Parts: sequence; structure tokens; C-alpha cells
Amino acid sequence: MSRLPRRVLRTLTLALVVVLATPADLLTSASAAPATERATRQANLAQAVFNHLNHERSLHGLRPLSMNADLVLSAHRHNRRMADANELSHQLPGEAFFADRIQKAGYDWSWAGENIAWNSAMTRDGVVQLQQMMYHEKPPNDGHRLNILSSHYRNVGVDVYLDFTHHKVWLTTDFGKRT
Repeated sequence: MSRLPRRVLRTLTLALVVVLATPADLLTSASAAPATERATRQANLAQAVFNHLNHERSLHGLRPLSMNADLVLSAHRHNRRMADANELSHQLPGEAFFADRIQKAGYDWSWAGENIAWNSAMTRDGVVQLQQMMYHEKPPNDGHRLNILSSHYRNVGVDVYLDFTHHKVWLTTDFGKRT
């Protein structure tokens, strides 16, 4: 989790890693999902996370977030970098700070945040489980939950990347409020 208002640069970095899969849950070759099938599957998984996130917000009387293409682009680029490096991090070596990545994707923000995670269960249940685990965090390690339930955000970009090389599903959720 990372979040910050424009005027106060503070970053809390938490990473959530879950490894809960059996060999049957894993897809073992890139040929198992041609590019268009893969893109459709990833979009469907991202939509499931988005729906669950907004349901969690509704339980607290918060307005739903709107999906934003610029935030999705930022999240997708970061997911690809993490998958290529096989490393979970808000800022990989040579990569810009998450708020700068969001800005570079075309989203001018006054509030920005990011949640990242991966799971070896490359399924709908696997990605929704990541979202649920972040939502159920307890203080003082509840940075992901704070992003999910923040009243500052209006938009979100959810990206799910199926990494057949490392047998992981990567989840990046970028949050924002425009200037």
C-alpha cells in the first residue's frame, strides 16, 4: 500500500503475498492462453476485483469508485515490470515512484495510492482472495485497507496480469482523485 496527498509526501509500503495453490490450480504454459483469450481473462479477473472492492466500500457507506483508463494503464505497466522482474515492489530499480508513474500515465492527481499483491492461484478466487485479505487487514498493518476505504479517492485502476513464466497472478490497484 502506498498513498499520499499532493502536499504531504509520505509513503507506507506494505506488500501482500499469498501462496495458496495446488498444482492443478496452476497454468503451466503461455500457450495455454493465446493473447486475446489471455487479455479477456485478465480483464474479467480485474472486473471481479473491481466489483468486490466497490462492494467492500458500500458496506461502509462509501461511494463506489469509477474505473479510470489512465489508472489502469499505470497499474498494467507496473504489473508487467513486477512480473518481468519476478519481484513485488512499489518501486523497482530504475522505475519511477508510484505517484509519478500515475502522473506519466495521464492522471493528474490530488490524491494517489497503490495496492500490490500476487498469488500463485491464477484464478478468479485467487485474485478476489487477495482483495479480501487486504480489506480484512488489522491495524497497525492495514495500509491496503486504508486505501480501499479512503473517502479521498474517486477513481481506481485495477489490473490483473497472468504470469505463466513464474506461475503467478499479479494484482495492482492504483487509486486516485483528480486535481
